Amino acid sequence: MEGSSKTIKKNDLYAFELPKEILESLELMVFDASVAEVQVETKTHRAEPEAKQPVEADSSYTRACRTCGEEFSSEILQKSHYKTDYHRFNIKRKLNDMPALSLDEFEVMTENNDVESISGSDTESESEKDEDIYKEDKDKLSAILENQVTKLDIQGDLSESKSHLNTRSPHIFFKSSFLPENEVFSAFKALFSKATISKPLETIISWNSNNESKNAVDAPFSALFMVGGGHFAGAIVSHKRLNIKGHMTKGNETLQERAVQFLEHKTFHRYTTRRKQGGAQSTMDNSKGKANSAGSSLRRYNETALRMDIQQLLRQWEPYLKNCENIFIRAKSTSDQKIFVDSNTCIKKEDPRLRSFPFTTKRPTGHELKRAWCELSYLHIESKPKAVVTKESTPEVAVRKEQKTQDASVQKQNPEVVHTREIVALLKKSRAPMLISYIKKNNLDVNFILQPSLEYAQTPTMLHYASQQGLKNMVLILLNNLKCDPTLKNINGRTPWDLTKKKEVHQAFQIARFNLGESFTNWEASNVGEALSREQVDALNEKELKQKEAERADAIKVELEAAKAKQELDKEAKRGSGRTLLPQMSSTQQTMNSLSENQRMRLMREQRARAAEARMRQNMG
Repeated sequence: MEGSSKTIKKNDLYAFELPKEILESLELMVFDASVAEVQVETKTHRAEPEAKQPVEADSSYTRACRTCGEEFSSEILQKSHYKTDYHRFNIKRKLNDMPALSLDEFEVMTENNDVESISGSDTESESEKDEDIYKEDKDKLSAILENQVTKLDIQGDLSESKSHLNTRSPHIFFKSSFLPENEVFSAFKALFSKATISKPLETIISWNSNNESKNAVDAPFSALFMVGGGHFAGAIVSHKRLNIKGHMTKGNETLQERAVQFLEHKTFHRYTTRRKQGGAQSTMDNSKGKANSAGSSLRRYNETALRMDIQQLLRQWEPYLKNCENIFIRAKSTSDQKIFVDSNTCIKKEDPRLRSFPFTTKRPTGHELKRAWCELSYLHIESKPKAVVTKESTPEVAVRKEQKTQDASVQKQNPEVVHTREIVALLKKSRAPMLISYIKKNNLDVNFILQPSLEYAQTPTMLHYASQQGLKNMVLILLNNLKCDPTLKNINGRTPWDLTKKKEVHQAFQIARFNLGESFTNWEASNVGEALSREQVDALNEKELKQKEAERADAIKVELEAAKAKQELDKEAKRGSGRTLLPQMSSTQQTMNSLSENQRMRLMREQRARAAEARMRQNMG
């Protein structure tokens, strides 16, 4: 069947429900150590046609050795056989998965290797041999066995270097006639147990044959758990998919995720991680000490509560966990991992069903569990693995290496390069006495030109190098003690003084000028500043330090005054501009304001009546 004759859908690649034609087309790929595909013929493991087959046990005949294949006429001969070197040697061969030797083959082997009896079963005098001789002969026989095992591994057992597990990836690869030659199917190794990973194709076939006859209740199932950052998600997923035909799409789930059947699932969250700080509170306590804030106490409590919630859920799901095929756990930190293998759970640390997800997962959610299960349980179509090219030396590369080796040897043989390396090392470490001793011992010029010249074009002399590197003490030693020439220039016409901008190095040059005097050299040509004594340099530095401290104090004073003015403005702003007081109202006005409209009109009528009576009395009088 050609690869283009049929379009393969993702939904058809579920490892537990593969279509028959795809299942029959799968062919396990085997690779060697360099991940190059090899064709391995099926053959008996370490078969030796000439080897003697052991006698099968028969209930009616008991005087025979199953290991050596020897038969005995009496029980005494059988017991004596068990004490011989021949029987013991065959037992060792059997433990190393090697066929038994006949008695003639053993005698020929011992004669060729000059090995005497070691069991002490032949004569009484043999048992009286010295213990050292016994150990020596025993070591010889063991050496013979080890030599045979080594030869057998090298010559006959080539299958160990050829395996479907030599993929250098988390996948196992299968060829198929449904795919082009450059593409293959792949399945995650984590999907198989230690017992089934040696036969992955047969395991997939058994999965599909078992799933056809079982419903969702009787089908195998696996457990999935994720925990991190206070989030937890767990599920018991059935290997039997849901029938989603006729159902509408749901959110952003794919067809494969919608078909995932959860027998049980649970998600919850606890506040255990401070936002944008990373790591659980316990991790922070262990690294930086225990914090005493309210938030840290809450996070510690929630960590304990999260652990108890998860372990309580595991106890509730214990019937599932005892019978599930696989247990996948994503827990990055050690504390999170201990939640599942604690003594309070039914999961043991040495449980062979425990696996980790062989890919990166996101925040623990129910949807992420479905996505992870689909990633695990579906076959993937990938490019065919390519063999790893070993970095063998091509002729050109070999020539280059040889040339580099020759150049390096020439440089090592050049005494100037050796001297330069030693001088530079002493300059970097400021080893002034050793540098002076080295120069005198090797009769080197104090203005020695560093080699190779291209590498030290900017710093051709020791004084140039010390100045550029800011080695003020070495500058002073080179000038005062060794009397180096400060007027020499590099390829760009710069003197040692010009190669540094550090004040301390410049002061070292000026102190040296003061100590050596103006007659030592043409100081103007060296660009060195005016001569200064140590006392003058110390006074200048002290004056500059005091000036900086005064400036710092003034700056602090200005900042304090600005802060004080700001505080005054803030107080006035808080106090506000106040409010304008209204003129004092009379008691009559306050009374009028407190009355209703009808009461106010009645009062005004009474006041007008009294005023009229007062006027009438005045007119009559």
